[in-house]
Amino acid sequence: MNVLVTGSSSGLGLSLSNKFNEMGYSVYGLSRSETPLDIPQRVCDFNDIISLRQNIHKLVGNNKIDYVFLNAGMLGKVSKIEGVSIEEFEEILKVNVLSNKIILDHLIENNSIKNVIGISSGAALKVYYGWSLYCISKAAFKQLLSMYAEEYKHISFLSLAPGIIKSKMQEEIKNIDAKSIPSVKKFHDMYDVMDSPDVVANKIINNMEALLGLNSGDYFDLRSL
Repeated sequence: MNVLVTGSSSGLGLSLSNKFNEMGYSVYGLSRSETPLDIPQRVCDFNDIISLRQNIHKLVGNNKIDYVFLNAGMLGKVSKIEGVSIEEFEEILKVNVLSNKIILDHLIENNSIKNVIGISSGAALKVYYGWSLYCISKAAFKQLLSMYAEEYKHISFLSLAPGIIKSKMQEEIKNIDAKSIPSVKKFHDMYDVMDSPDVVANKIINNMEALLGLNSGDYFDLRSL
C-alpha cells in the first residue's frame, strides 16, 4: 500500500512516515527540507505554486495512493491582527491552504486515491489572541476538505486534530513573550508534558480503522479516543 505524507521531514510527518515505512508501506515524502529516511521524496517550497505542481508529479507519478496525509503547515507570525501584513496572509494561505488544493487536484486527476487525512487543529474551530494567521488558515483548510468531501463522494476526507505535540511549532510558541501574547502561556506551561510526535503517530495508526469509519468531511479531535 502507498502513503503520501507532506511535511515528512520533522515532527508528526516524520513520525508517520517512519512508522508506515517500518510497517512495509511504500511511503512518499514531500517537505520543505530533506526527510531523514530512505524513501522516495522531494524537497519543495510549499509557497511556490509552480514548484509544488512539478514536484508532486515527479514524486508520485500515476501511482495509486491509499493514504494521503496533508500534514505540512506553518504557524506564521503571532501578533495582533493589525500588525499582520497582506503579504503574510498570502504566504500562510498558500502554505496552509492552497498548497493542499494543488496536491489534491493533481492526485484526483492523475491518481487513484482512497483516503485523505488533513492534520488540523483546535485553531480551526476557535480563535486565540494573536493567532489570526494560523486560526484563519486552519479554518479555511478544514472547509477545503469538507468541500472536497461534498464533491468527491468516492474518496474519504477527514480533518484530524491530533492535539498538542512537542514539535518545531511548539518551540516557536515557546519563544513568544507571554506578556505581549497571553494566549501562549498555556502552551508554555504544557511544554514539558506534551506528547511526542511518535506517541501521536502511533495513536493515529492504531486507530486508523475507526478514523476512516467516520463520515467523509468530518472534523475529529484525536484526544477524544
